[in-house]
Amino acid sequence: MTFEAEMSQLDTTIAEFGGAAEEQLSKAIEAMTARDVALARTVIQGDKALDATEMLIDRETASMFSRRQLMAADLRTVLAIIKIASTIERIGDLAKNTARRSIILSEHAPLKTVNAVARMGRETLKQFSASLDAFAQRNDRMALDVWNHDEVLDNLYNALQREIIAEMATESDAIAEHTQLLFIAKNMERIGDHATFIAEMAHYIVTGEQINEARPKGLPDGSPETFAG
Repeated sequence: MTFEAEMSQLDTTIAEFGGAAEEQLSKAIEAMTARDVALARTVIQGDKALDATEMLIDRETASMFSRRQLMAADLRTVLAIIKIASTIERIGDLAKNTARRSIILSEHAPLKTVNAVARMGRETLKQFSASLDAFAQRNDRMALDVWNHDEVLDNLYNALQREIIAEMATESDAIAEHTQLLFIAKNMERIGDHATFIAEMAHYIVTGEQINEARPKGLPDGSPETFAG
């Protein structure tokens, strides 16, 4: 197989890997909102396939290093792909964690803030999908759009955190359940950070340069200003 064919196959594998992780995240969000324990358990079981795919990518890239003298641009791409694969696997882990917490939530009365967390989850899923598209299309403009959008997710998370804590104060008998929801919201914020990292890797592949400036981050009070974080 030619090097070009190997790289094309690797791109296809990453696309399928990312698509599977997107599906896991989407199902985890749906399981939470629908209080669907069976669907949540499907997500938990599905994580094994993601782990296996990451191991496959590790083997394929290691084989390329051992068999080929990679030029600078090709080496840059392969190294970025290794990091992207690891990041996708972490997103899968966070989807699994969300599914596990949704099972706990389903055992109790519904919380008012679940739908707000789900809305943030869907926004996070859009960010993740856009980062995968930026990589697949080698599109730097798309990558930078994802990078700049991370601030929006931070502000959503900060606002949600305040809302959930306020609910805790008025529903003291449901503190444990609200804590689970806080962890799920944090999972979504972390997935947003991982999506931004994939976008940074896409930028690196296209330009050969890393983004050196600080990523825009929302302030803890949810206001639109940014600070260097």
